[in-house]
Amino acid sequence: MKLQQPWVYSDFSSGLIDSLSVGKGLLPQNSCTTAINVVFHKPKGSIAQRYGSTLLGTQIAASQTVYGLHDFRPSDSNNNKLLAAVNGSIYSSTGGAFTSRQSITGSLKTRFLTYLNTAVYMNGTDSSRSSTDGINWSSGGGNLDVGNFPKAKFATILNGRVLVGGDPSAPDTVNLSSVVSSNAVSWTSGNKTVQVSPNDGGGSLTGVTSNGRLALLFKERGLYRYDDTSLQRVGKVGTPSHESIVEDDNGIVYFFGQGANGVGFYKTMGGFPMKISRQITKVIDAISPSFYASVAGYTDGSLIEWPVGSITLDDVTYTNASVVYSVSDQVWSVFDRAQRFLVFSQYITSTSAVTTVGGDTSGNVQTINSGNTDNGTPIYGHVEMAPIVFTTRGREKSVQELYAYAETFNGLSAAFKVDGKLAILGSITDKTHTFDKIPLLKGREFVPVLTSVNSGEPFLFTGWEFPSDAVIDGGNVK
Repeated sequence: MKLQQPWVYSDFSSGLIDSLSVGKGLLPQNSCTTAINVVFHKPKGSIAQRYGSTLLGTQIAASQTVYGLHDFRPSDSNNNKLLAAVNGSIYSSTGGAFTSRQSITGSLKTRFLTYLNTAVYMNGTDSSRSSTDGINWSSGGGNLDVGNFPKAKFATILNGRVLVGGDPSAPDTVNLSSVVSSNAVSWTSGNKTVQVSPNDGGGSLTGVTSNGRLALLFKERGLYRYDDTSLQRVGKVGTPSHESIVEDDNGIVYFFGQGANGVGFYKTMGGFPMKISRQITKVIDAISPSFYASVAGYTDGSLIEWPVGSITLDDVTYTNASVVYSVSDQVWSVFDRAQRFLVFSQYITSTSAVTTVGGDTSGNVQTINSGNTDNGTPIYGHVEMAPIVFTTRGREKSVQELYAYAETFNGLSAAFKVDGKLAILGSITDKTHTFDKIPLLKGREFVPVLTSVNSGEPFLFTGWEFPSDAVIDGGNVK
């Protein structure tokens, strides 16, 4: 018996939903169980290969980790600089080569803050210094009263004050400067100190962020809200990594790495956080606890990406994996980049293009989602889609012909897993590619598979079509 009508499979808008999150009986037909180096939002419902990354300027220091990045943009645009902390120095660049400007202790995460046309760096060990040009760094005075700047690891702005935290000698305390007066703040007059629920089991302060009027203060196992007057504990879901905290159009999202059932990614608008990563349970379980404190993130307005280190999924190891969340569609995928990134920053180029840059562990700063390779390394892709059963799971079917549709198809190949056994169809070489001389596809369950290795224009796959006369139902399996 043949199908009564063609079977069209052209909607993949649910993105990645892995096998530990949803069983086969509930798995949406428009989802994928494996999605490596692809996205589902350009356009929505299709499968597109991601873009790569390109070197900005020149390599700063071979085999060295970039521990901090900051786009310093004061009112005088002549002083715009991209700042990087690498190999025991603060470097600066205007888009070309990076130049060493200030010595610091090496191998420490280094954060920056710009306020009152002044940049300040902090790492919790060195005394902070400030700069108004990204070149010369001062140890005293200035708009940020840097000579009295508290020992800190991170900072934000709250109601005209600078708020800092992370002093190793006061791990549950935040310090606030005075309110701005005459274009300066003070750490000795009009300043204050706030203890954040000391010894409450939440651990040390690990990060801060603010919308200008309300600050969110993170511990390892706690989230707190502070409005410059009162402190309120929001919940026990904190973060081990300040760099994982990302602000998108709908709130604050971040990584939480504590608790057997609590590990994952969360979103908050100031209230109790909501877990958003339930679709990728297998991926979350694969993240090594040793990497929790190194999870970093960025958003380009469409996607949020968090590198999560080396993970193994279905016996395949992805060395530089990232989990990727579509903000508007609320779907997931996994990237595996050729380099490992631990810090990110927005960077506005000399032509006013708004980009994201990342610092890797090889002494490079790269523009993210730029170009068709990972700084020269081809991008591979692997996608496994939801199983197709055509009629019912218990009946045997055979497929004799099918069509693959792709707007672009560089390096793209197709295969099927039929009842778990791989049958390779071959390359997709046309926008409408007919597979009519194919291996025998006979079984109960058919899983479409796409693979690619590509240094050219990213592929864009739009779907499958199985002609009605090419799918034969062989009846119940006895």
